[in-house]
Amino acid sequence: MIEAWHVREALRFRFGSALVDIPGIWDRAAKVLQAYAPYKDTFADLAVRLEDVLFNTVYEQLGPSMGVEMDDGSLRRIRSAELKDAADDVMGVLFDQLKVYSVTYESLHQYCIDTGSFSAMRVLYTKYADFMPAAERKIIARIIRDNRPRSVWENWLDPEDIPPLPPR
Repeated sequence: MIEAWHVREALRFRFGSALVDIPGIWDRAAKVLQAYAPYKDTFADLAVRLEDVLFNTVYEQLGPSMGVEMDDGSLRRIRSAELKDAADDVMGVLFDQLKVYSVTYESLHQYCIDTGSFSAMRVLYTKYADFMPAAERKIIARIIRDNRPRSVWENWLDPEDIPPLPPR
């Protein structure tokens, strides 16, 4: 079952501990995920609802400045454009909980193609490898490697799927 602490941990790096550790702040986002039903929701619709809930939650806590203290002590402003990526981080919580079935793979794969969701790519790569051709798996690995810091993927991307970077 998805709980608010799952959402909190998904957002900690993006929003900092000072914001994410406020008690009860992520309950609404967790409820959006808990209400997911594949027969009535699409991943795209769910992501839009999450983005809206995240905006409202952050705005209620921070006000119009949207200024937040990060874990390193720096202050920064959360931009509304970031909320799409934050919603994707939270969608990853749901994706991690889904049962590995071919129908789930198809929905997740289509969502990944339509949106470029990093969370969908990560879960497709880590949990649905048996459903994907090796070439597609390598493409996903290269996209992730080229667009995310090493610290994000180094523990779960297979080195054989990551060709070395060409010399510059």
